[in-house]
Amino acid sequence: MVKDLGDLTDRLLTAPADRKAPLYQAFGLTLTYNMKKRVVTVESQLASSVYVRTCPRGDLNSPLGHQPIS
Repeated sequence: MVKDLGDLTDRLLTAPADRKAPLYQAFGLTLTYNMKKRVVTVESQLASSVYVRTCPRGDLNSPLGHQPIS
């Protein structure tokens, strides 16, 4: 699997920006480039469908059941 990811990394590095944008959007990523510092800042937004599950020990479980992460 790691070897396959290496090939994927190479493809992402060489792909044009307009081809990468939909993939980054699907992952909830925003990339901002600072030309002066030559640094890219990456921000991620969790999808609204991500939920906190119950604790197997039971002591951290919410009385309301599954709660969305806010």
